[in-house]
Amino acid sequence: MLGVGGILFLLFLVVLSILPERLTGLEPVRQDTHLVLAPLGTPGHLLGCDFLGRDNLSRLISGSVVSLLIGVSVGIFSTVLGAFWGLLSGYVGGVFDSVLMRLLEVWYALPELLIATILMLVLGHGILSVVVALSIGGWMGVARVVRAETLKIREQSYLEAARSLGATPLRLLLKHFVPNLIPVLFVLLLFRIPGGILGESTLSFLGLGLSPPASSWGTLVNEGWKALPLTPWILAFPALMIILALLAFQWAGEESGLR
Repeated sequence: MLGVGGILFLLFLVVLSILPERLTGLEPVRQDTHLVLAPLGTPGHLLGCDFLGRDNLSRLISGSVVSLLIGVSVGIFSTVLGAFWGLLSGYVGGVFDSVLMRLLEVWYALPELLIATILMLVLGHGILSVVVALSIGGWMGVARVVRAETLKIREQSYLEAARSLGATPLRLLLKHFVPNLIPVLFVLLLFRIPGGILGESTLSFLGLGLSPPASSWGTLVNEGWKALPLTPWILAFPALMIILALLAFQWAGEESGLR
């Protein structure tokens, strides 16, 4: 039941991403000095306005597009990178596997957010920088799972039969390893996407992620925190969207993992 609810909420987020401005008819960057810190329920501004007179609802929807884009991009890139490392390590085996796993353990010992923070200081602000930093900082868990699954597949008897029939290593990878890893990779992807969303939100809240006027859930939380004593709802709504998105991906991932 929770998995179905998570999937429905994710579909709702997709709709928001496809129709950002059509739902409100307002541009998220449009300012109106007469509407500075307008309260909830203001005519034409359901969630009020921020300290520059920008519509909170349109900014929340626009932020959903950016946060989902970053989350999905981080999920895809970190999953691909981790899958490549884990598959290569588990398939080759031997000393090569030992070397790759020792390198992985050294990298894994460093906190993901620390790695992303250092990379952001080098790469600068921007969506691409956030995606690269979070992808490089968060692929290690994927690699460990894929390596373990690859080692299991190596022990299957049908691989010995395929080798005896003259199958090349590339054919074995494409026909036997990759298809068997796809369900695992899909579940890992569903768990990596919320990691990307949360990572971007954290970096933006710390002032290391996106820069104004770009908006994401993280930048909205950052701005809402500054106005918390006067208008707590500016912080509450993007924070709530982050929490719901994380739960939705978690539930969807668990549902997919059970099937």
